[in-house]
Amino acid sequence: MYFAAAQTKINAPFAVKQAGHITQEEKLWSFRDDLYARLLYLEDENLAWLHISADNLGFDISVQQTIEAQLSSYFEKKKQFCPCSGKKLHVTISCTHSHHCCDPEDAAYVRYFTDTVVEAAKNLKIREMGELTVSYQTECFDKLGKSRISHHTSESVQVDLIRIWQGEKAVADIVIHNVHPTTLYANEPYFSAEYPGYLMHSMNQEEPDVFHTFMQGAAGDNSTRFTRSAQDYAAMEERAKLLWQQVRKMKQQTVSRSPMQLSMDKRVIALSHTFEPIDMGNMPADLSEREKLTIGYGQIMRKRLEDAPEKLKKEVLLSCVDLGGVRIIFAPNEMFSWWRTQVDDSFCALVCYSNGEAPYMTGPGQCLLTYETFTDTVTDASKKEIADVIRQWGTKG
Repeated sequence: MYFAAAQTKINAPFAVKQAGHITQEEKLWSFRDDLYARLLYLEDENLAWLHISADNLGFDISVQQTIEAQLSSYFEKKKQFCPCSGKKLHVTISCTHSHHCCDPEDAAYVRYFTDTVVEAAKNLKIREMGELTVSYQTECFDKLGKSRISHHTSESVQVDLIRIWQGEKAVADIVIHNVHPTTLYANEPYFSAEYPGYLMHSMNQEEPDVFHTFMQGAAGDNSTRFTRSAQDYAAMEERAKLLWQQVRKMKQQTVSRSPMQLSMDKRVIALSHTFEPIDMGNMPADLSEREKLTIGYGQIMRKRLEDAPEKLKKEVLLSCVDLGGVRIIFAPNEMFSWWRTQVDDSFCALVCYSNGEAPYMTGPGQCLLTYETFTDTVTDASKKEIADVIRQWGTKG
């Protein structure tokens, strides 16, 4: 098994807008903490795979395709990945979905991000590691965040921990959690990687010889709205510390491991759309002020989509990487936590904001009066097709 890992800073060297809230319009220079792209490279006789976890809201799939094409061309010429010769390089970008990172629709920033990540990948120090093993743990955890929708209980709020081992030593940790990184007030005048960045920094400080990376799960209906004490940096750190304590506890547990053996499957699903009417007369009287505000934003977003239906996503790319008895399914949409229930979580995790970006996706038949419903135009027929693929990958056998 071949292995490499690194992280590279992706702070914009010029003024750029934040992304994640409709009110973020000003270009900023200030970084409260650094933004990173974390690169994990794995290769065996079956697959050469590079995963990139980016502190960002979500990049268009063209960014992933461009990076994959540039690296494939480079390494084919340089033969730097010796075992990769004659083997296609697969790249997956997953975003942490932090809402105070650099605008992924800013063309100059996209070029900067692409160039920075490609250069970091070219400089990866790939090592032959012999036999590696992998372990998988998952636990329910709603201390950082939970359902952000009144009268709606999340189907799942989980922490997943995937560890890659060389002998008795962990060489890489993958943390997956499905809660929106939105503790901070929308118009904070600085960039921040939010709780995923705080968690990664804490883990790196404690174990500098282990590679750590973060992936965001099905967080469409989960956030810190009803768990945070405030909407400032100290409150974000307070939430993040709870997650770090949970991960630290899981790292101390005895786990079973299986030999790493890589494989990958991909499916492109065509999407059909509908603009179902939303009955505003069913609005509960006891909604939080934030929910009422965001429902108004949802109406604005629905009008924009209705006025430009040609901009709706026509297809999505789903992929599944099997690490050897442990699987990760990657999807682009902001899926509600219901989607997590479609996989067997004894061996499989679901990661969203990957293979490009796509709007919110509730479960088939779910109809909630909330911001997310206004931007979810995917038909139940398309959702059922996606669910069938996820269930197929997320079931043993």
